[in-house]
Amino acid sequence: MTNYVILQCSNPRCNFRFPSESENYGIYCPLCGEKLSVNEYLLDNGYAQFDKKPNIHLECAIDNVRSSYNVGSIFRSASAFSLKHLYLCGFTPTPDHLKVKKTSLGAEFLVPWSHELNAIPLLEQKKIEGYRIYSIEASLTATSLLNYTVDTPKNEVLIILGNEIFGIDPKIRQLSDAVLQIPITGDKKSLNVATAFSIAVFYFSLLFK
Repeated sequence: MTNYVILQCSNPRCNFRFPSESENYGIYCPLCGEKLSVNEYLLDNGYAQFDKKPNIHLECAIDNVRSSYNVGSIFRSASAFSLKHLYLCGFTPTPDHLKVKKTSLGAEFLVPWSHELNAIPLLEQKKIEGYRIYSIEASLTATSLLNYTVDTPKNEVLIILGNEIFGIDPKIRQLSDAVLQIPITGDKKSLNVATAFSIAVFYFSLLFK
């Protein structure tokens, strides 16, 4: 548990206000050089902890995603939503890369993962095991998450996200029970892959009691 202070510059023309650890701050404004005043003391009470959902078995395959930073961010979200396994496929970087570790913040030790050179045999085996497979992709032929009824009799789901430029492998689309997209209403028609992952995993987690 860490104590914080809110600091504020005494110069009214600057008026810079920012937080800092209570034991680690200077007395002068980093912008204008005037003295800082301690405006408020804060106590960090930690994070709320919610119960895990034991009935959900959610896994994800990340196929040929280029960005190490995105993969690290995906690991962090995977840990936050209790993902059972993360499959890193094709040239998707693994936690052996320093840039993945930089953004995963240790989540690579909390989320089981493996590397597959080819995602197709993995998905074929998952279908044999009874998994529902859902590709997440923004396209004209994809169905909105909000308009699709997910049928998961065994509560075993594998979601897939593909390459940032080329999207999901056509063979993976064929193997999927559905190709789903996050409904977007703004000018930009696609999301960062790590952002899309977080939204999709949160959505699927809501389906299980």
